[in-house]
Amino acid sequence: MNSPVIGSLLCSLRELQASLVRVKHLIALQQIYAEAVPWDLAKKSRVAFEQSGTVVIVADTSAVATKLRQLAPRIVDKIVKFAPEVTSIQVEVQVTRVSDARERRMPLIGTRGRSSWLALLDALPASPLRNAVGRLLQRSNQSGDEHQPLDGEEREYDQQ
Repeated sequence: MNSPVIGSLLCSLRELQASLVRVKHLIALQQIYAEAVPWDLAKKSRVAFEQSGTVVIVADTSAVATKLRQLAPRIVDKIVKFAPEVTSIQVEVQVTRVSDARERRMPLIGTRGRSSWLALLDALPASPLRNAVGRLLQRSNQSGDEHQPLDGEEREYDQQ
């Protein structure tokens, strides 16, 4: 997508010029905010809007919000250099669902670990524990693990 073309289109439409100015102001505030706080906090929070001299920052968790409230004077000092009309910040928590925040991945079992699990599976008698270990190994195959059975052998749990 070509953003200069979109920018020129927005500038050409009188009704959208005020929105474009406001969006550019928010982008600049976000950049200054990201420079004012540690990287891990900036990654978990963002500038939502600015109104009447107050910049509203939304945080993903209450722990991040608490830390940002502690850093509020430092953040305001940095922002005031760019936007003198800003006199305060307000931090709010905007909880996101875990599935939206990050993709959950099953841990991969390495080659050496897999061989240890296979040896355990072979040593166990028929039992619920043996079935559980077999399911664990089967799930590790389905989760994108590209490990092949050792020495081309097929195990009985591979057939399940």
